[in-house]
Amino acid sequence: MPRRPLIAAAAALLLALGLLAGCVGTPAATAPQTPASSPSTPAVVPTAAAGPEVTIKTDKGVVVVTLNTAKAPKTSANFLKLVESGFYNRLRIRRVVPGFVVQAGDPLTKGLGRQQLVDILARREAGTPAAEDPAVGTGGPGWSIPFEDTGLLHDRGVLAMARSQDPDSAGSQFYITLDAAHDLDGSYAVFGLVTRGMDVVDKLAVGDEIISAIVTKK
Repeated sequence: MPRRPLIAAAAALLLALGLLAGCVGTPAATAPQTPASSPSTPAVVPTAAAGPEVTIKTDKGVVVVTLNTAKAPKTSANFLKLVESGFYNRLRIRRVVPGFVVQAGDPLTKGLGRQQLVDILARREAGTPAAEDPAVGTGGPGWSIPFEDTGLLHDRGVLAMARSQDPDSAGSQFYITLDAAHDLDGSYAVFGLVTRGMDVVDKLAVGDEIISAIVTKK
């Protein structure tokens, strides 16, 4: 994957990465160019830690994530609150960038069919959205949480929160990294790790459904 030699500006980088809760991505998007290194990259901190487990059942299979409540107590608590309320049930994967991330958690995808979502995103990408198209990519739980600098790194298979340009704007949208993305370290809150089913994550596509997400270990 090509690398940018420098980070031009923080806002531009966030938009390019497509991790903004208010930014719509499409399956046709290419993996973003990222810098080879950054002087602000934090020291290595182990990502995994024993904590609550959430089992996410998708139409491609089961994914188990372990939350790092020691390093990310507030972000983990928010995610667990949403899981226990059934918030993520029947939501669809809204963005997949091969070699980068799978993103979900937008309630505006609920009730949409697979092809319907794909078509909405395609029209958005082409600049020809229909008047009735929901603003997929902008949905949330009705609140946001403060940014939590967990010190955890963006290794392959980590769970982290998407947000807008405001660091304190994360709500329900999350992503799982398909490969290491250390240029994101310190800018987005990593709070967990896929501990089973990474092969399922690798198969996920835009429009795939989260059938259920439940806490299977507290």
